Amino acid sequence: MNNPTTLKNDIALWRILVFMGVVILTFSIYVVRLFSYQVVEYPDWLAAADEQRITTINLPAPRGILYDRNSVILAHNIPSYNIVVVPARLPDDPGDVQRIFRELAALINYPLNQGIVDSKVDPYVPCKSNHGIAQIAEYGTSLYPYRASQIKCNVDSVIARTVKEKGADWPGIEVETVPIRDYPTGYFTANVIGFLGPIYPEVEQRFRDLGFDPSRDLIGFAGVEDQFQDLLGGSNGLRTVEVDVGGKVLRDLAEPKDPTPGYNIHLTIDYRLQGAAYSILTDEMDAWNQAIAPVNHDKVLTSGVVIAINPNTGEILAMVSYPTFQNNRMARLIPAEYYEELAAEPRLPLLNHAISDELPVGSVFKIVTGVGALNEGVVTPDQIIQTPGLIRLEQKYYSNEQGRYRDYVDWVNRD
Repeated sequence: MNNPTTLKNDIALWRILVFMGVVILTFSIYVVRLFSYQVVEYPDWLAAADEQRITTINLPAPRGILYDRNSVILAHNIPSYNIVVVPARLPDDPGDVQRIFRELAALINYPLNQGIVDSKVDPYVPCKSNHGIAQIAEYGTSLYPYRASQIKCNVDSVIARTVKEKGADWPGIEVETVPIRDYPTGYFTANVIGFLGPIYPEVEQRFRDLGFDPSRDLIGFAGVEDQFQDLLGGSNGLRTVEVDVGGKVLRDLAEPKDPTPGYNIHLTIDYRLQGAAYSILTDEMDAWNQAIAPVNHDKVLTSGVVIAINPNTGEILAMVSYPTFQNNRMARLIPAEYYEELAAEPRLPLLNHAISDELPVGSVFKIVTGVGALNEGVVTPDQIIQTPGLIRLEQKYYSNEQGRYRDYVDWVNRD
């Protein structure tokens, strides 16, 4: 009879050793990885955690205002209103959310639901996408529920005030106010003032280094807006804040840097003189075209320039370039169709003909000969000289030479 207190071990010793080796190896792997995470890779993981926790908010600087010599505003900033949704502030009841979306869609005339949208094929782009209100709210919920997602941009002030008044009934729906450029003098000064456009890739890094946000900020594309961009653009501010996983700002981690507004600039242009010069130029061109049209059956004069200079100081009092364009149509965004239409126009309205056109040098010398003829009394200011378009002159290089005749034609008959 066997002793019950006696234990019999039938497991082979090598099996026990293999099991112990596997256990020790497993724990060793965990210890090594834990040491790697906690000690060796600690700075990298800390930086990653801080990147998720700490973010910077770029604060836009107000752009400087442009005035004429008499303080008439040529370019300034006006408010534009965007309707946005903050998903975290929407009601918990899905029925209330749908009610809010329906009422909002009816007010702003915007689609409520566009069905399932493939984000890879048609990603959400603020103010540009054709997503419905429900899809935009879902997009914001999945990424940063405490951040505003734009539904419709550049709504009129009446709609903006209505949305604000309904703030208590529509939690989560807000009005975002952003500045846009406005050009009160329009096409009279468009070629001189220019317009704004997005930061393009070739200069993106330069403006990033200056503190600009390429996804939001605009820069000068032509005229004074471009030439004095560094003065007008100002310097953006910066906030370093701590956020939670939903993007909600918890606190400032450093003293905020306030934005520095751009400089206001007074030009030597006189807007009243600019308008008068534009009217005189266009009226004169129309009159000559009407007089010539019966012969040529087409407009001969298609572009023109007027420059008025103070001879005592060299100040430019007026600079008219015709044809021109409406820079106010590019204040919010540059419409592709309108820009392509201007670019394809043979008369080049986007070009400031006063300073950037290439013309035959003979046209410049006409001013010299014209002034000389007036000073010598050869012609009078009211005299009209009919040019035949061709002059035949005899060429002789010495007295006894039998001359040869050569035809000289004007630009109309040069072909």
